[in-house]
Amino acid sequence: MERMKDRVDGLEAMALSLARLGVLGRSPAAPGTVATLAAGIPSAWVVAQLPYGWACLILVLLFPAACWACDRAQQILVKADPGEVVVDELMGFLVTMIGLPATGLSLLLGALFFRLFDIWKPWPVNVLDGELHGGLGIMADDVAAGLYAHAAVAFLLPLLERL
Repeated sequence: MERMKDRVDGLEAMALSLARLGVLGRSPAAPGTVATLAAGIPSAWVVAQLPYGWACLILVLLFPAACWACDRAQQILVKADPGEVVVDELMGFLVTMIGLPATGLSLLLGALFFRLFDIWKPWPVNVLDGELHGGLGIMADDVAAGLYAHAAVAFLLPLLERL
């Protein structure tokens, strides 16, 4: 059972809620996949409706807030990179989908490739995962996995759409 500090104040509760994406991180099975599907897909669709510059600004603003929330959650839960911290999956999936059309096919490919690269952790994703710590460490490997997934979707999507 995870240990939490005796008292969680309002700011810490907010950080924990953001890091868990509300209740999504408490999913008993595959919380990262649940967060990608339940929060990532709708969020990516909304962000895709914005001009590219605004979409990039959202990601730039989300990153430090998510790093902070991940760092605080890790301290509150007294556990390094807790599985219930899933805001990193949201960020990684948004990186996967930025600048791509939000169609059923692209969102499905994005979710599949993002989860593949996030779980597999090819180089340098595995280096970021092992060497960085705290909130930045939790976030960085998912952003890197998102970059790999973005490249895969951007490459495959036009080919599959021609079929």
